[in-house]
Amino acid sequence: MSPWRTKLRLTVPAGLAALTLATAGALSPASAATNWSYRNGYGSCLNVGGWGSNEYVITIDCYDTTSQLFHWGSESNTWQGHTMRRLVNNYSGNCVTTDNATELNAVWMSPCGGGRSGQFWTADDGRIQNQNGNFLIGDDIGPLNTVRELGTGAAFQWIGSTH
Repeated sequence: MSPWRTKLRLTVPAGLAALTLATAGALSPASAATNWSYRNGYGSCLNVGGWGSNEYVITIDCYDTTSQLFHWGSESNTWQGHTMRRLVNNYSGNCVTTDNATELNAVWMSPCGGGRSGQFWTADDGRIQNQNGNFLIGDDIGPLNTVRELGTGAAFQWIGSTH
């Protein structure tokens, strides 16, 4: 086989494959973050109230509003075998945040970032846990807290649904 035929035989299929992939990529919709809502064992939903520096995190009746929709941020790390990400509220763009000051800690919304370990969460195994080792707990209606020791019961259970 002549050198130009060999070159043609090798480059044409590669070029067609590249063209096919480029065309398919151009026709695909842009990937968007998956929206989540979280319902606790009492049937109440994770919700953000207030705005800006006055944001708070509570559980209330479920209404499918943007204050009850969250997505997982793109930055991640691994902690004790779990992929940890920031839990970002769609209403405000702020992150669910806590500290590790005591056995029982408040939960609030704050701007994402700053290397805060209290902003990295996982929703594995039917519970929401942060990188400090604290579990998100909530009553039927009211403010949320984190607690260091995993317990049983409705306050510790969280079921995520995609939207």
